[in-house]
Amino acid sequence: MRANGLPPVERIELGAGLTGRVVATVDLLVQEGLAASNGEAAWTSPEWWRFVEADPDHESLYLVIDGADSRPVAAAPALIVRDTRGLLFYNGPRIIGDLSAIGSVSHLAPDEQAALPWLTAGVEAARPALYPSLTVGTFGSNLGLRPFAPGRMTLPVSTVVPALARLAEVVAELVGCRSHALLYLDPEEDAALASDAVVAGLCRSVFGGEGVLDVPDGDFDDYLSMLPSSRRRTIRREIRAYAEFGARTEVDYGPGALTDDHVRLRSALREKYGHTAGQTWARKEFDTLRETVGERLVVFSARGTEQILGYLMAFRFGDVLYTRAAGFDYEASSGAYCYFNVVYYDVIKWAQRNGVRRIHYGLGTTAAKVWRGCTLRPRWAYFGLGPGATPDTSEMIAIQNATASRLLASLGAELEYGSMAGAEAG
Repeated sequence: MRANGLPPVERIELGAGLTGRVVATVDLLVQEGLAASNGEAAWTSPEWWRFVEADPDHESLYLVIDGADSRPVAAAPALIVRDTRGLLFYNGPRIIGDLSAIGSVSHLAPDEQAALPWLTAGVEAARPALYPSLTVGTFGSNLGLRPFAPGRMTLPVSTVVPALARLAEVVAELVGCRSHALLYLDPEEDAALASDAVVAGLCRSVFGGEGVLDVPDGDFDDYLSMLPSSRRRTIRREIRAYAEFGARTEVDYGPGALTDDHVRLRSALREKYGHTAGQTWARKEFDTLRETVGERLVVFSARGTEQILGYLMAFRFGDVLYTRAAGFDYEASSGAYCYFNVVYYDVIKWAQRNGVRRIHYGLGTTAAKVWRGCTLRPRWAYFGLGPGATPDTSEMIAIQNATASRLLASLGAELEYGSMAGAEAG
């Protein structure tokens, strides 16, 4: 939903001839000329922003950067989060200290393990003072920064990203937020901001790695040929088990692809991560998806002899598929390897048949993604902690960064990219 009671925000000087401001809705952005561009990501599309804007759990607004001629050149979505009830992965203060969001418990060094109890207690005590909080970022684990429209002046990432960080800091204060965060920066965006982090007073941490699969031409055997022989044997065994179980994958498209069969699994997934909104919430979410990105929907459903066993929801933008959410009845499908068949193997087969060249699998379950051929693209987080923070808070972020870095390095991800200042936004 749109943010409540936004005060008027005058143009904010950002340096380099740029100014910034706040816009309340996607519709107002479109009136100013916000337009889709060829090859843009699902998470920066106007359709997706309309979906996020309709979500009742957060208050949304948009940060706009204007050029020297006062015309908009870039925009990014933001959320005002009032307390810990907001979704974990877009709730800056709640992320801090949660190693399931950033970090890896299994990669703690002994001294970090020893410090964890008292640091956790300190962060929990300080957390209430960090709300309300402003998050720059959007559902889909993406910063969301994009050029305003095709044909508008493009600016280097090295200029736009620091300007966005300055804008976020000022807007957070103007709307009464005690902290702010910029989440899910990609390597180019991170390289642009990293040199400014100390000056801006931000704490920096690697967030995780987005799994991206470049789909090979040909058939499924061409995909398997990319993998070591031991993995090929395991995958063939999992495919056989799925078929012998009597399961099959069906693919549906468009607004009608999400049905009541999927509601139960979607609400169960939310409960797994601590959200007990139930099936009423899931039905409302599906209705909003149909209205906003319905024509982009591709839903892969595992069906048994009597019921749906699981599903993967995704969106197609051109020749790229973006996965959004999956849900499974693990008890009913025990031994069938439904998850791996529906999320990976049958999606890859479908992609090869339908001209999709890349699949974005998002963050989390990184080892499983790498094992099945995905490349990991690191994502970074920056936290502006404000006066309510304590030293425990920044120390905890440092531990989260260290353990997340070790996890990604163990999976072969490259975390240092050097200067990318010549790259252009978008």
